[in-house]
Amino acid sequence: MASIQAIFQYPSSSSITTPFTSLSIFSIPTLPSYISVKPTFTCFSSSSSSLSSSSITDRAEIRLGLPSKGRMASETLELLKDCQLSVRQVNPRQYVAEIPQLSNLEVWFQRPKDIVRKLLSGDLDLGIMGLDTLSEFGQGDEDLILVHDALDYGDCHLSIAIPKYGIFENINSLSELAQMPQWTKEKPLRVATSFNYLGPKFMKEKGFEHVTFSTADGALEAAPAMGIADAIVDLVSSGTTLRENNLKEIEGGIILESQAVLVASKKSLIQREGVLDTTHEILERLEAHLRAAGQFTVGIFIAC
Repeated sequence: MASIQAIFQYPSSSSITTPFTSLSIFSIPTLPSYISVKPTFTCFSSSSSSLSSSSITDRAEIRLGLPSKGRMASETLELLKDCQLSVRQVNPRQYVAEIPQLSNLEVWFQRPKDIVRKLLSGDLDLGIMGLDTLSEFGQGDEDLILVHDALDYGDCHLSIAIPKYGIFENINSLSELAQMPQWTKEKPLRVATSFNYLGPKFMKEKGFEHVTFSTADGALEAAPAMGIADAIVDLVSSGTTLRENNLKEIEGGIILESQAVLVASKKSLIQREGVLDTTHEILERLEAHLRAAGQFTVGIFIAC
């Protein structure tokens, strides 16, 4: 396989030039230390013993997973349209579609967390989801490669929120929350969340000794008022829902900044024919669109 060299040019005009062997990843994000996803530019050898040919199925088509419902789904389709990649779905009730501009590619509409799982199982080769979903369900798996970390939509952040009233009225930072004398082994801080990997990982990293987590999906903002939790860990966009439920974010309580990202299976990139070329073409189209929006440019040079 040819070696690849990538040049990254950001608005500040700074650049980083790095030679790669076999594969390069075209983004340089900055994540907190407690997030074990490692989306830096990386190189891999196709001779790696951990990537045997039996680990990839025999199907010929390349599969791209896209969100099936909600705002993330509609904004993903809009982005692809802006990149001159039209998703053609013959039957809206079906979960499979095609992009005529990309040969031998199937689009599969899935829940974002299922996209992550199917990238890991080998049922998908590429996928688009939020960084929060990748981090929560990917849990740092080395087979998940963050190809593009800034698709410029789906912005939100994962954060801790506590009530504005009662014992929390004068608590305005994570350190103040951790130092509250109320939390003991017998009566720990109770946190409701659907992020049962990132939440505990963050709290442990920040030195919380007495804390328990309960699993909850949807309407997390009601948990403190109902008396079933002291705090929540949830995604925040505008913060309106928190304010309407008398909750507040606190200094140091942001766990992860998130937006839509493009992810690939490392095994697929190395072993499945055409995946690297298709990824390259998608990146070029994304780059053209995002450059027009003034975000950044990416140059790719292949030395045969």
